[in-house]
Amino acid sequence: MAEQQQSYKKARFFKCALQVNPAGYLQYRGQEQTLSESAYNQQLLSAALEANIEVIGLADHGSVNDLNAFRDLFNQHKIVVFPGFEIASSEKIHFVCLFDENETSQELERILGSLELLNPEERVRPSKLSAEQLIDKVNDLDGFIFAAHCTNENGVLKRRMNHVWQHKGLLAAQIPGSIEGLHGDENDFYRKVFLNKDPNYHRQREMVAINASDVAKPEDIKTQSASCLIKMTQPCFAS
Repeated sequence: MAEQQQSYKKARFFKCALQVNPAGYLQYRGQEQTLSESAYNQQLLSAALEANIEVIGLADHGSVNDLNAFRDLFNQHKIVVFPGFEIASSEKIHFVCLFDENETSQELERILGSLELLNPEERVRPSKLSAEQLIDKVNDLDGFIFAAHCTNENGVLKRRMNHVWQHKGLLAAQIPGSIEGLHGDENDFYRKVFLNKDPNYHRQREMVAINASDVAKPEDIKTQSASCLIKMTQPCFAS
């Protein structure tokens, strides 16, 4: 314990992969998962350790069924897991919602219900709540919500949802690389928005750009677009 406390005396950067999917996620993509849940988790763990990942956001589409076994395994290897899910608003804009590392699967199921996802069999269907309502609700529930793949299909910028982008409760959005790497895309639209230079998307507080692309296969977690560095004193949701 003393050694652990010593290592957390000063803030440092932790490598975080914030949109990791469990074994069953491939079904959402219409693909067959050839690995058992246990084998998938073990291979993902090996890849995460190789990539020096220290924090994972577990975010299946509208489901938390695979949380407990996943979290137990990764915690044994000192990787913190923020449980959560990916969800689509009524406008079909995609978001990732993450919660405290100690949140139970039962409480997360209750949260899914409060976000108008009541039927586990329909987990990929959009919520009945608008994007603005989802953002407000997740913040009220002490969660963290970010715009998933915002420059891709069903992303807030791809869909040109400036009122959602400007919502003060939305603090971060995912892109595949650097902000400068967006240069030229859509006539430089994406880069200008992130630099807060588009008057139609101007924010009082600039949007945080994060790399947190979908991890659907164990090897995906090694890609640069899957993770980002977040400065914390201790790797926990409160930080």
